Order: sequence, then C-alpha cells, then structure tokens
Amino acid sequence: MSALSSLPDRPLTTTEAAALNDADAFDLVVPVEREEAVRADDNEPVVVTESLVLAAADWVKGVVHEDDGWRVVESVAVEGDDRTEAMLTCEAAVEDALKPGVRAETDV
Repeated sequence: MSALSSLPDRPLTTTEAAALNDADAFDLVVPVEREEAVRADDNEPVVVTESLVLAAADWVKGVVHEDDGWRVVESVAVEGDDRTEAMLTCEAAVEDALKPGVRAETDV
C-alpha cells in the first residue's frame, strides 16, 4: 500500500468527496462507504467516508483512510474508455482492506 498525501489526514465529508469530482486530477470519485459523524468545530452531524475509488483518464485507485493517513490499496491501469472492471476491482480491494468494527470515530 502506498501513501496518498494529497487528501486531508482525516475522513472526508461526502460534500468534500463530491467536490473532488470537480478537480482536474479526477474524472470520477466514488465513496465506497458512508458513515454518520459529528463535525468538531460546531458539533453538527455530517456524513463522512473513509474509503474512495478515484478514477482518472488512465488509472483507477482504491484508497482507504487509516491511522497514518490515506493509503492506496489497489491501483489498476486503464486503456480505453471502459473503466468498469477497474472500478469494481478497486472497490473490492477497498472493502477487503476495511477492518470490521473500525469506522469513522474521529471528529471531522
């Protein structure tokens, strides 16, 4: 697994994950899991994700947030326009990497 330092060192809100779809670096960003949490600055409820599938023109990556930051758990090179199989492969790798019972317990 390789580290991914371009994301904040915490789970992302679903709003932040959706905003990544507007970034030039990604063609598609899909949260794999969502969970309810509480925002630290105002104690408002938010929905966060600790796992994403990121797709660009020529690759798809599955990433998870762990104690030491975001980690790439799968990376698949893509040729052509069809990324479906690569997306499914990365989603499965993310699900395999998630530890049962460990979820977003940190404040956002």
